[in-house]
Amino acid sequence: MVQAKSKKPKPRKPQRDAVKKHGKDANMTEFCAQLDTLGLKIIQVTADGNCFFRALADQLEGNEEEHQKYRAMVVQYIVNHREDFEPFIEDDVPFAEYCESMEKDGTWAGNMELQAASLVTRRNICIHRLNSPRWYINNFSGRDGSMIHLSYHYDEHYNSVRLKEDSCQGPALPINIKADANISRATHNPNIESKRSFHKSPWDVGSVKLVVAGTGCNNIDKVEQVLREVDGDVDTAIEFLIADQQASDGNDTEDKSSKDINHHVDDDKENCDQLEVEIVETNSEKGASTNKKLPRTRACSCGSTKKNKACCGSTTTKSSAAP
Repeated sequence: MVQAKSKKPKPRKPQRDAVKKHGKDANMTEFCAQLDTLGLKIIQVTADGNCFFRALADQLEGNEEEHQKYRAMVVQYIVNHREDFEPFIEDDVPFAEYCESMEKDGTWAGNMELQAASLVTRRNICIHRLNSPRWYINNFSGRDGSMIHLSYHYDEHYNSVRLKEDSCQGPALPINIKADANISRATHNPNIESKRSFHKSPWDVGSVKLVVAGTGCNNIDKVEQVLREVDGDVDTAIEFLIADQQASDGNDTEDKSSKDINHHVDDDKENCDQLEVEIVETNSEKGASTNKKLPRTRACSCGSTKKNKACCGSTTTKSSAAP
């Protein structure tokens, strides 16, 4: 019996390059409706590990394919400001190795890249999230405070956000959300946690790290409190903390001087007490010597020519013998 030849499986056709994946579609309709109430729309970019840089390129040029240029700009900024970023690389990865990895196509951007992107482009960043407060990275104020608007989906994907009337030909039109006029940081949402969650605190982690690097203050709660009080201004926060540290050092010196003075006062008091004791003891010794009785056979101290036993000594004897 002749066996039938087994059919070889047909090779799979390779997927086409540059196939756009727009992230997960679930809840996208709800997200679009949320932004529609603000007069905004989502511009979806390819989900290939470059989504943050693609969304950034769309915001600044209207062309997501320029993403590699912005990745290079961000990495170069981190390299040039090594002292600000190196202390905060996780998992003890060497700085050069981290930067080399971040330069590669498809490497996900993290906290430091968002902060560096804001600084190198001299723009603040607003992150829109579904049914959650917006996050802000505010490094500039006033006329220098142009804003990049991005949307963040499922803790893993960024898209670009534009005005509904924006034709998407070129850089994004300015967006002015009146409700956010006085907001510099959104409140912390503890439910947002993932391996690439872009925030773990009420403000940009990069701002906190820059303040820590500039002041040496490792009290994160204190740094965040100061950032809140100065509306997220990193330079002002650094100046404030340095001044506070100097004031604390001055108080420590003053306290030490006060302790030294009190110590000297205590020593002087102890010396005075010791002197007083010595004086009392000396006076007691003098009193004891004054009260000593004269021998009865010697001349009386009253000046008479009689013996003491026949003059005043006899009176003393009688008085001592009286009951």
